[in-house]
Amino acid sequence: MIVDLPNTTTAGVSKALVKIREEGGVIALGRVLTLVIATELGHEEEAIEAANDASREHPMRVIVVSHDADSRAEDTAKVDGQIRVGGDAGASEVVVLRAFGGAAIDEESLVTGLLLPDAPVVAWWPGLAPEVVSQSPIGRMATRRITDASTQPDPLAFLNHLSDTYAPGDTDFAWTRLTLWRAQLAAVLDQPPYEPVIGVEVHGAEDSPRQGSSPPGWGCSSRCR
Repeated sequence: MIVDLPNTTTAGVSKALVKIREEGGVIALGRVLTLVIATELGHEEEAIEAANDASREHPMRVIVVSHDADSRAEDTAKVDGQIRVGGDAGASEVVVLRAFGGAAIDEESLVTGLLLPDAPVVAWWPGLAPEVVSQSPIGRMATRRITDASTQPDPLAFLNHLSDTYAPGDTDFAWTRLTLWRAQLAAVLDQPPYEPVIGVEVHGAEDSPRQGSSPPGWGCSSRCR
């Protein structure tokens, strides 16, 4: 079920959620987290689809905040809301907030009233990320902040910048996408004859953020000895 709420407010969306819950029995109980997705207008659907897939293992409330960077200069401030539940939201509740004009400036106020109580907040930027993720309006309220270096104009520069501005809870898909590769490498080292490893050399695309990516403190590059 999809409910459109044109020209609304956070309070209006919250009341609509309560009404849907009372009339249709859709509840937020059992949600393990609130996922806040910050994206641009027109790029919401792909992120929502990914969140819905993830919600089948981790039921959550998904809040999507989207805006057009140019729209912040407009005089008219408004928020168009949308609520998706049931088959249109996987195992989650999806709240979409499309902000225009001045309403796009204060993302924190848009989201705060819709967070699940006593549940961790995870923030995800599927597109362009803030300059300092942990200090952004949405980043400050999140315990886990997820970015994707591959979607930035300069992936390697962004990854280096993320390392310089790292705060506990920052995560990038450049490292996550290496999970299968790391598992395969570990499996090789678990096999006999168990000879000492004196060097490892990894090759990849020069512009790939996964080339030489490692969490802060690991100190490993594309060539480790």
